[in-house]
Amino acid sequence: MDEFSSIRKFISQIVQFTEDEWQAQQAAFIRRWLKKGEYLLREGQICSHVSFINKGVFRVFNIVNDNEYTAYFAFENDYVTDYKSFLTRKPSFDNIVALEDAELIQLDYESMQRLYEMYPIWQKYGRLITEQVFIETAERTQSLLLKSPEERYLQMIAEHPQILDRVPLKYIASFIGVTPEALSRIRKRISVKQN
Repeated sequence: MDEFSSIRKFISQIVQFTEDEWQAQQAAFIRRWLKKGEYLLREGQICSHVSFINKGVFRVFNIVNDNEYTAYFAFENDYVTDYKSFLTRKPSFDNIVALEDAELIQLDYESMQRLYEMYPIWQKYGRLITEQVFIETAERTQSLLLKSPEERYLQMIAEHPQILDRVPLKYIASFIGVTPEALSRIRKRISVKQN
């Protein structure tokens, strides 16, 4: 398997493309490696790439009044980016950090725009991914408004069973909107219910 097989498989589940269309897309890709703790993006920078995760886990977070709030985690075979900054070309409010050593496949803004101009299939793919990002953002907002922290925790575990092995509990607590101590109590309650 080559370094682009995962992203090719991911894209082919969303749109069907010709070999020529794929070769044009692949030629625009940039491979990048980050070490654990290295930042992909810092608040105030303009996000210049969309990044597909070949390997690793990323945490997207914001800092408000010196407190960190985790917006989401991104795992293999998914994208991580500040899409708003990427599209508007304005500084990001997000910080994106690798929680493990990571390998990315990136596409920069100018290359994406060229592909959109030349190949309708990549424009369609971009639209479908944007719609998916919108839906995920809306679901996250609804979850914060309508679900309890325990329900958010259980949903997170169901969607990403490996998360407990790969992400520190303090970041998980931040993601579901509670303190680490409150997360500990939630985990105890769940453990008692399961026994």
